[in-house]
Parts: sequence; structure tokens; C-alpha cells
Amino acid sequence: MSAEASVLIDQHISTSSILSGIKNPALVMSLSGKVARINHRCRQFLPNIQEGELLGDFCEESGVFGSLRQMIHHARSVSGLHPCRLQAKGLRGEGSWLGFFSVLSSKLTHKPVAVLLEVDDHKVERENRLLALDQDVDKQLSALRHYHRDGIHDPLTGLKNRRYMDSFLKMECDLIKRQSTGGTLVVVDIDHFKRINDIFGHNAGDEVIKVVASRLQNRLRDSDVACRWGGEEFVIFLHNTCGHRAFSTCEELRTLIQQHAVAYQSHKMDVTASFGITSLLTNDSPDSVFARADKALYQAKSMGRNQVQVDT
Repeated sequence: MSAEASVLIDQHISTSSILSGIKNPALVMSLSGKVARINHRCRQFLPNIQEGELLGDFCEESGVFGSLRQMIHHARSVSGLHPCRLQAKGLRGEGSWLGFFSVLSSKLTHKPVAVLLEVDDHKVERENRLLALDQDVDKQLSALRHYHRDGIHDPLTGLKNRRYMDSFLKMECDLIKRQSTGGTLVVVDIDHFKRINDIFGHNAGDEVIKVVASRLQNRLRDSDVACRWGGEEFVIFLHNTCGHRAFSTCEELRTLIQQHAVAYQSHKMDVTASFGITSLLTNDSPDSVFARADKALYQAKSMGRNQVQVDT
């Protein structure tokens, strides 16, 4: 807005008197939407708005009474105080303010010559505090989810960890005493893993663990649980699966591991694994069921590795 236009508005209304009596951020704009005068509080609160600029260049069109055009049209025809919302362009949340506007009429012609726009500073502060509180809560929830994931997952493979499996087995042992669902516990150990580390290095060993974990996880159902027990050893719980079905699943997993070499840098490593399995019994504890599966794994190792053995 030109200086002459601002002076023209001042001839009809006393903008300085009007704005000096308002404690909240406030401005006067022409009926064309250009900012004519800004009070001191508005300069602090909205430093980007300058006199002579279109308010629409700073605020979203939909941010005030539907749009700035509608607001100005409304101010031309209807007197009184009207609520509105300012939304700074390119910002969300902290760039949104509640306010209200009213028409300013000429003391000479008594016709509308400008619009007074005032931001409700107290509501702004409350909204900003609530927004900050919501953001803090979101950050805390995100951190809790992150800590929870770290607490039950193995960082190398993404599988559940031993802490989770200990709790899960206790729950399943308690559950089978009341229901007859049951399941099969499987202990898996990568064969000759020390040899892989000695020949190719520990980074190659980590790659083997990750690949084997991925192949186990991809084959299992959503209801099954796989965890990295420690080192090159894994524990799997096949939910509601026993006998030949459990053996068949483990044979499929064993074959899947054997038939696909693990690539690392320029090396291709042939990998096999041994499996020990046992069905969950009604009088089992986590220690007893794991001991039987571990015994079956020892049998698989002692009989030549790369096989599935069932504890009877």
C-alpha cells in the first residue's frame, strides 16, 4: 500500500488511536487487503508482516473467515466483531492463530474504509502450550516405542531376543495347562560357525547370522515366534504345530538354509544348520521344554549336523 493510501485512511479514521488502545497484536488493512498500520505488539508477534504488503501474501487464503476476500467482502456489508483464524503460509500448528476482525468506517462519510484485525494473544499462548504439550507427548510415546522395540528385539537380526522368548515361553507353559493348543519348540544352531569367523572374519559371520535369521523369519507364519538366543543359536516356537507338521516345517527351513549360499564381498559361503525340536507338554516349564529341545539339537550335532532331530 502506498504512503498516500495510508494517509488517506488516516484522514478518515485515527489508526494510531485505535491501535494504541489494543494490547493484543493488531493491524489495520485497506479494503483491498493491504496492510496499512501495525501496532507494536503485532510487530513483535508477526515480524514478517510489513506495512504496504498484501495480508494474503503472508496468510493462507483459507486461513481467515474462509478466505481473505470473503472476510473483506463481509466487512464491507456487516458491522460488528467477527471471529477468524490466521494461518501463515508454509507453516502448520505454531503458524495458526485465532483472532477477530471488524469494519472501520469513515468519521466523515460513515462508509467502510478499512478493516481492523486483532489476534487473540491469550488463546494463541494456550494453543501453543497445548501444541507443545502434544508434541512432547508424541516424542515421549515415540521414545517409549523405540525403547520397547530395543528391549525385545535383537539389533543384528531384528528377531525377538532371549528376554522376550523367556517371557513368551513362560506364558505358553501357563497357557497349555488351561488350554490344549500347545506347540513345538525348536532350537537351531548354525553348523561350524567358528570356522566361518576364523576363515572369513567376524563381519562375514554377522552376515551369515542375518541371512539365516531372514530365511527363518520369512518362512514362518505370523503366529510363530523366532528369536536370536545368542551367538549363532536361534529359538523358534511353532504355534499350535506338533508331530510330523513341525518336523516337516523344520526340514523345509533346514533345506532352505543349505541350498542357498551366503554372499559376502567376493566370497560365497555354504551354510548349514542343525535343528532340535520338542513338543510342549502340559507339565512343562520353560527350563524343561528348552532342555529337551537342546538335547535333540545335541543329537543332531553328534550325528553329523545339518539335520533335524526330535526329542522323544
